[in-house]
Amino acid sequence: MQQIERLLLDHPDGLSRSEIAGRLGVHRSTIGRDITSLTPILPLQESDSGRLFLDKKGYLTTIRLTMFELEALHLAARLFARVMKFPFPHASAALRKLADAQGRVSIRLADRIRETAEEIERFPSGSGHQPGVRYRAIMEQLGIAITEYRPIEVTHYSRNHDEDRIYRLVPLTLEPHHEGRSVHLLAWDLDSNNQTDGKPGIPLHHTSSGRFRTLKIERIRKIILLEPDEGLLKAIPVEKIPSRLMHAWGIWAGDAPPVQVVLRFGPAVADRVSETLWHGSQTLEPQQDGGVIWNGAVTEPREMYPWIRGWGPDVEVIEPSWLREEHRQDFERGLEVYCESKREKETFV
Repeated sequence: MQQIERLLLDHPDGLSRSEIAGRLGVHRSTIGRDITSLTPILPLQESDSGRLFLDKKGYLTTIRLTMFELEALHLAARLFARVMKFPFPHASAALRKLADAQGRVSIRLADRIRETAEEIERFPSGSGHQPGVRYRAIMEQLGIAITEYRPIEVTHYSRNHDEDRIYRLVPLTLEPHHEGRSVHLLAWDLDSNNQTDGKPGIPLHHTSSGRFRTLKIERIRKIILLEPDEGLLKAIPVEKIPSRLMHAWGIWAGDAPPVQVVLRFGPAVADRVSETLWHGSQTLEPQQDGGVIWNGAVTEPREMYPWIRGWGPDVEVIEPSWLREEHRQDFERGLEVYCESKREKETFV
């Protein structure tokens, strides 16, 4: 029966009873009895043509974890809970299973895991463009699309243009954005969206004309799952994804080479800056006054700008020049807020 399970996992399109019997070297009637025994245990389904397959959406994976591995997953769940601010029952259900497993080793840690599950379940239902129920449905549809190599048609709200836009995408992965408290879809844009029509059935363009696109999950209004196509995924340059994300500050990534960012931090915050790896490319140069020069190669420096501003007057932008000028202008606007008169502003400067 375990061999039957492995066979069906390796053949997502399914196998007939005769094919299974031939591969395992047993009589077809034996496979029939085994299938009857497996039906209450596995999410088995049978097509009209008599092919058996596993519904992977309902398939339960069995794993064995050490106490330290369970704790690592709990830490990941804590980060997840800080980013995911909508109800997502699948997350809390997974945590409760982890808590049950951990209870055999450490009741105290199991209780902490259950508390995280409770925290996720207490999230409000959401408002605005993405209610909580829709958020869950979108996440489930994206999970199916990624697992089954299915292209999708997405209706996405553009905040910059204040309108809905339709894209034809091949979803590749989901990426959490901690600073934005959000989750983003990284996908391959097939360049087949039609802003005036947008109806299902428009032929998909060749992947050579596409590009990577990142969409915020909370702004997705609707998803239509298209027919599975493993050939599409094979033609997409997925090998470029790690290098794109490597130079991103968070999830913003483009085709342009990374930009060298140079910051000077004052003595008051130098130790705090130096004790943390803020970016994989960073280098630090201690200064004689006790400060530190921070260097890094970042694809989209604007994504890191809120982090820069958070250091207030304890940071000076050296490079790039356009970011330095933007930072200077922000300080001038701040003076206008806090200085009531022109004379007070001049005195302050």
